[in-house]
Amino acid sequence: MDLAHGRSESNGHGRLARRALLAGAAGLSAGALVGRARSLAHAAVSAAPAGHVPHGVELRGMYLTSRNRTAEGRFGMMFKKLPPYAPSDDLLRGLSESMVEDQTVPDDSLLNTNPRLFAGYTFIGQFIDHDITFDNTPLAQQEADPYATTNFRTPRYDLDSVYGRGPALEPQFYDPADPDKLLVTPNVHGVPDVPRGGDGRAIIPEGRNDENLILVQLHQAVARFHNRLVDHARAQGIRREWVFETARRLTRWHYQWAVTHDFLPRFVGDALVGPNGTVYREVAGRPPVLTLTYYRPTNKDGRPFMPVEFAVAAYRFGHSLIRPFYVINQSTSDRGGVPVFGADGGFNLNGGRPVPPDLVVEWKHILPVDPAFPARRPRRIDTRLSLPLTTLPAPVVPPPDPTVHLAVRNSLRGKAVGLPSGQQVARLMRAPVLTNAALGLSNDPGWGGEAPLWYYVLKEAELPPTNAERLGAVGGRIVAEVLVGLLQRDPTSYLYLDPAWKPAPPIAPATGQFGFVDLLRFAGAA
Repeated sequence: MDLAHGRSESNGHGRLARRALLAGAAGLSAGALVGRARSLAHAAVSAAPAGHVPHGVELRGMYLTSRNRTAEGRFGMMFKKLPPYAPSDDLLRGLSESMVEDQTVPDDSLLNTNPRLFAGYTFIGQFIDHDITFDNTPLAQQEADPYATTNFRTPRYDLDSVYGRGPALEPQFYDPADPDKLLVTPNVHGVPDVPRGGDGRAIIPEGRNDENLILVQLHQAVARFHNRLVDHARAQGIRREWVFETARRLTRWHYQWAVTHDFLPRFVGDALVGPNGTVYREVAGRPPVLTLTYYRPTNKDGRPFMPVEFAVAAYRFGHSLIRPFYVINQSTSDRGGVPVFGADGGFNLNGGRPVPPDLVVEWKHILPVDPAFPARRPRRIDTRLSLPLTTLPAPVVPPPDPTVHLAVRNSLRGKAVGLPSGQQVARLMRAPVLTNAALGLSNDPGWGGEAPLWYYVLKEAELPPTNAERLGAVGGRIVAEVLVGLLQRDPTSYLYLDPAWKPAPPIAPATGQFGFVDLLRFAGAA
């Protein structure tokens, strides 16, 4: 492998009673796996460090599309010519409040049956989301442009959520004894962890990655992967001044490869992303063939933006994957699983604290690390959310919006940003158009024969032929085109700099084969 290949970048050197516990835990401390308040809360954003979005604060610029449907700032519309769909709030609330798992059926019947899906991919999806929506725009520019009409920091999955601005500009994220490496250090419990302040919170560029204990340990694993690549680069004789950039580039490229070749096909299917994919298709000995029909930025610079159809609807399929309990090691298995939410500092997955010894992730429990070990599955992709997501606590529902049901928040936010209906998008895509009767909606004339896009994406996935195992035609196409399109326009990506590049040994198990399990293995985390 030619480690020095590629352009240089800027030098930024007793089992629990599940149902009973859920009823009590649902109203305690959640985390931003759940949604954020509709209010922009500019004062809270202004008080936070650049790149850190506090709980309950909506992402800057998300409501630009409600003011200008054709604008492309930090956010924009993918389907600009489709009109907004605006059923009454009462209809949206009634539908959304019904989107709850049946508490009387066996837990196993609620699990995804796709043999390629495992519970850990829920958190990989969240990590990707935080990476592409990470906003490190300088504070003065954020305050001057609260609607993010200017896209100072285009959405990319380039891991600046892990690297920040590099060791020269943000040394607090790096090892003072070896600044080419990210800082991974034992915490107060003696457990390997990210650096933390006196309040226990992580000192990392993207504070949202500290919102639950699985996610922050994934962040740490990516840091460890980079550090192993630093050692690898040095062993290959890379010049000292190039070591950090070489390791960062390889970390980014392997991560990006894992998104396009591991994460995406599991959720959108090989027909869209795979050897014969219609959006991303590998060709032997040549660069991949991309076909982007709907995600096509029209601004004069061709700068990518985050489509609200993706951010507020299609990619929120991840909310339906969340389990109320997770088994992440043998200790949690013996205790019937650890609740996803609970009282701060307790036996739960709440972040914002040093990783406790009994909640260290053994990745084989939630990812296919060991073929002989049955890793846990996520929930089905359907219109039913786990009970803890239906009663959100005060930290994620700040005034003036008192809504505590995640589905209600998602649905009202979709209306607020001006999303088109699901059927409108399906017709434009020439995909099968599902009627409201097929979607299980009431015949209330207030629907106008249409359905909210987020609900449509979930119900489409739930019905044949995908049967709640993966996304359907509309949802899958939006997710595939946006993630592939962002990579295509990222000047640091392998697809931009060296589209014929492929992972190779010793980092990958074989040339062209690399996924998130391989990342964990090379990092020494699995």
